[in-house]
Amino acid sequence: GEIISLNRGRLEFKTDDAGTLYLEWDKLASVVAVRLFEIEIEDGTQFLGSLGAAPARSISVVGADVTTPLQMSLVTRISPIGRSFWQKIDGAIDAGFSYTRSSGVAQLNANWNQAYRQPAFTFRTVLSLTATGKDDGEGRDDRGSFEASFLRYPWKRWFFTIAGRFETNESLGLALRSQVGGAVGPRLVNTNRSQLAVGAGMVVNDERGVDVEPTRNLEALFLFGWSFFTYDRPKTNLDVTTQYYPSLSDPGRHRIQFDAAVKQEVLKDFFVSVSGYNTFDSRPPNPAFSNNDVGVVLSVGWSY
Repeated sequence: GEIISLNRGRLEFKTDDAGTLYLEWDKLASVVAVRLFEIEIEDGTQFLGSLGAAPARSISVVGADVTTPLQMSLVTRISPIGRSFWQKIDGAIDAGFSYTRSSGVAQLNANWNQAYRQPAFTFRTVLSLTATGKDDGEGRDDRGSFEASFLRYPWKRWFFTIAGRFETNESLGLALRSQVGGAVGPRLVNTNRSQLAVGAGMVVNDERGVDVEPTRNLEALFLFGWSFFTYDRPKTNLDVTTQYYPSLSDPGRHRIQFDAAVKQEVLKDFFVSVSGYNTFDSRPPNPAFSNNDVGVVLSVGWSY
């Protein structure tokens, strides 16, 4: 068979007769492969070489001039060199719908995220849409966002990211916010069960509110991202992200974007998800609108 990748504690192994197998890393005794790989361990150190014979629960990275033994418990990523473009892409899409007859409110939610991974960087796109309708046709509360980001680890435990984001939120009186910025920070945890990163940076945006003049803003940015994943039954992923924006051009204004999601696989590549979000703006573009938007969504999805 062929080793496709190791990521988030699962080794993807493609066979001729049994299809693609997803093997839990902590259940494997040894791995041997003649192909060239990039291997990363918990502290961010990277190695290049093939995988030679080694004692149980360890691998041997065979390079051009040196062979390096590594404990398997320390290895967090394996990426084959020379994979095709499509093999470097993974993502997920999910959707949910709810209708409450007593209030006459219907809501449709859809989310899509996709990542293109190279050993040196990751390019990710994320799309989120929520459409709300009422039987009386009044009080719409649609929201949506699209974000594209470039993430690179130039040093062992440190990352650098650049991102552009477009969002709209009728509940906050936001017709369109166009934003671009960057951040840098440490990856504090990087194991086969959990990842934790924090960062800080700066963004600029152009805001177009409902019935108000457009404004341009300069904001600081503080990031927090935590993921926990386990593949013992039931297979579960938990992701929590927080983005805090204190304004530099409008002192006293604060924005917070909080997102959390729990996913459990029910069939191969199909999952159910419960996610929640909280969008807060202490001074929305139009003061007549709310400064907080909170929601919880139940959805089903497919990962690839």
